[in-house]
Amino acid sequence: MKILYCITKADTGGAQTHLIQLANYFAKKNDVYVIVGNNGPMLDKLSEKIKVIVLNDLVGPISLNHDILAIKKIAKLINSIKPDIIHYHSSKAGTVGRLAYKFSKVKSSFIIFTAHSWAFTEGIGLFKKLLYRNIEKIMLNITDKVICVSKFDENLALKYNFNANKLVMIHNGVNIESNLMKTKNEKNNGEDRIIKFVMLARFSYPKMQSEVIQAVYLLKNITSKNFEVNFIGDGEFLVENQALVDSLNLNDEIKFLGDVNNASNLLVNYDVFILMSKHEGLPISIIEAMANRLPIIASNVGGVEELIEDNGSLLKKNSAEELALIMLKYMNIDLIEKEGKRSRDKFLNEYTEIKMIKELECLYDNYSKK
Repeated sequence: MKILYCITKADTGGAQTHLIQLANYFAKKNDVYVIVGNNGPMLDKLSEKIKVIVLNDLVGPISLNHDILAIKKIAKLINSIKPDIIHYHSSKAGTVGRLAYKFSKVKSSFIIFTAHSWAFTEGIGLFKKLLYRNIEKIMLNITDKVICVSKFDENLALKYNFNANKLVMIHNGVNIESNLMKTKNEKNNGEDRIIKFVMLARFSYPKMQSEVIQAVYLLKNITSKNFEVNFIGDGEFLVENQALVDSLNLNDEIKFLGDVNNASNLLVNYDVFILMSKHEGLPISIIEAMANRLPIIASNVGGVEELIEDNGSLLKKNSAEELALIMLKYMNIDLIEKEGKRSRDKFLNEYTEIKMIKELECLYDNYSKK
């Protein structure tokens, strides 16, 4: 079977991690191709069996010239490859790619689009929300199945009368092999224990690292307990956040680790995971933290509440003040260990990579048996 994946950017985001999982797994027994708009760290993690095509005209922002060229080039590739399944990821690649299929000569491919977070989700301006929602409803006519990564996204689509028969909900999952035997390093549980918080995310919209920094400033003034916050990731807002830390004199409390290969492997060294964001789908970073037995503090957006029950705290106001008070609550070793165990148990029951892969394999197999 020939499977073609298409995504806009080859960076280190959740959608890219998800595509790597699928492409590498299905490349074991199938011919797998990946179309992507640029060179980036994602490509280094793809199996050598996978044929990668970089199209510089596949860009994130709307650009009439680039978009027309991308549609033509992808249509030509579809004609050449004749894929059995085309699986699109990210809104731009999903739109341009499905139009390319419409204009191609191939008419028998099974078309899948994974909505890692709808472009018309909460937190998006009204004009863009209406525009993107209408685009997605039109694209549904060129799509056999839309995969929603959270119940929240599935319900949002149903709210706007998307064809329920074309929707399927499959949660993201992560690999447990590298985490299964990990245990927390023995740590000093005395009064001088440093509680380590971590946020693993790019410094770009919709992430809210600046609010986390403000929360650390507030927390520093209401507790004498030892703590530190590490940021893992890079992005266009990294420099201004570093400047904010300097201006608030927080260099002892906050460290920037930059972009780290296999960053999830570092999570076992921390106590509590933080993710502040304006909107999300179902964040893989949170699932990775759960696999590493971390309690979670996260914004109550998108499908995040599906990940957090008794294993963490949801930020309902999404403010620095609220975060500071919740971080203060986690200056408690017993709470960290109790909620960390719950995170691990929830991960093992609901969010493993093998569970996600098997559900997708069923979807692919249903096509191949037609």
